[in-house]
Amino acid sequence: MTTRVVLADDNEAFREVTAQLLERLGYSVVTARDGRQALQAVRQHSPDLLVLDIMMPGMSGIDVVKQVRDQDPLMGIVMVTAFGSEEVAVKALTAGADDYLIKPLDYQEAFIRLERVVERSLLRRERLRLQQELEAAHGELQARYGELEASYRRIRELEEQTRDMLERYLPAQVAQYLIDNPARANLGGERREVSILFADLRGFTALAEKMSPERLVEVVNGYLALATKSIFAQGGVLDKFMGDSVMALYNSPLDQPDHALRALKTAFDVRDNLRRRSMKPTLHFGFGVNTGEAVVGNVGCEALMNYTAIGDTVNVAFRIQEQAKGEQILLSRATYDQVKDHVEAKPLGRMRIERRAEEAEVYEAISLKADVSKPEAPPSA
Repeated sequence: MTTRVVLADDNEAFREVTAQLLERLGYSVVTARDGRQALQAVRQHSPDLLVLDIMMPGMSGIDVVKQVRDQDPLMGIVMVTAFGSEEVAVKALTAGADDYLIKPLDYQEAFIRLERVVERSLLRRERLRLQQELEAAHGELQARYGELEASYRRIRELEEQTRDMLERYLPAQVAQYLIDNPARANLGGERREVSILFADLRGFTALAEKMSPERLVEVVNGYLALATKSIFAQGGVLDKFMGDSVMALYNSPLDQPDHALRALKTAFDVRDNLRRRSMKPTLHFGFGVNTGEAVVGNVGCEALMNYTAIGDTVNVAFRIQEQAKGEQILLSRATYDQVKDHVEAKPLGRMRIERRAEEAEVYEAISLKADVSKPEAPPSA
């Protein structure tokens, strides 16, 4: 089945080039030059994916997304902006977008991210279908008491399917934490100390230039799968994938007194597993870890939300990671202070953080000491 796309941008050249590239990949594309045309195209064509610029004449992309989400909370939406600030990203995601891209686009990476948004949209529609089946099964249970046993088995099956979907994004104990009390999945957040890990593949851009999109997706998925396994092994929450990088969160929603150490262990585990496996083509992650307070919870709207952390702590972790070379694990001073008894590290001095007035004191983690070399089991819910 052909994926239907509505592409809205007031830049005619960008609109035409992007539409042509999408059509070459098999997408069916309808274009719009402003927000009102985008709304009309969405109503007329019911696309699987809406790609639109944030800044457009007449009606902004943010306003378009809000109206679309009122009508279709399941559609995949990606916003495009020439401004790469965290504030713009938060506005886009809060309005209901699944992802955002920064101009000028790296089209190969952009198309990988668009495809993932389409996949998440399909997953949401499948989840809705399963929920509707669950409601239908419950109604049948009341009407046909004699079929109680068969209906009960079906309900349990659907609950397991929901659990399986949650566990694609969360460790098993966190998924159970949410299943035990669905109110924990409501919008909102709390301020708490967390440790944030960013891991980004070095050499990805050069690889993307000479590899087919299909093979590129296969390679990236292999590396991200390995990183995800290590995150879950240390009880971390997989916050999000960002192209060839991953963000993980520790000490939320479950309390983890050793959260900084867990984040550090994750980085070493990913690095050491890659060394043992000799994956081809050979790529390496650069790691950044920071510890501090952030607001953690469900961000978005009732129709669509993401469990994430927001705050300067996250920004510093990301910027530290940007400075790391392949296989290099960089820690902030706040993280180092919590793990210094468990790691051999060397100070790298103060590092300038982009878009931040205060510099960060950074350490390079060299190796774990013998008493913490074994992975710890995640805490029970």
